[in-house]
Amino acid sequence: MKMNDSYSNATYWLAGISAFFAGLTLQDWGFIIGLAVSIALGILTYRLNWREQMKRTQILCDILSKTNSANPSATATIVAELG
Repeated sequence: MKMNDSYSNATYWLAGISAFFAGLTLQDWGFIIGLAVSIALGILTYRLNWREQMKRTQILCDILSKTNSANPSATATIVAELG
């Protein structure tokens, strides 16, 4: 008996969700799709910028590990080789 109640509740939920989406206008759908695309592009931009920052940080760490504060001309040579 409990199994039939869960199926009945599931059909009511699906009917309610279907009714909600059926009530949306074309303008509502355009807003929802535009919002989803904007969020996706924002996340992709964030990840791309984060990856570039990590590359830049790694380059600076490599330069710092190869530098010698006692010999500035050697440091300039190392930086010139990287660039």
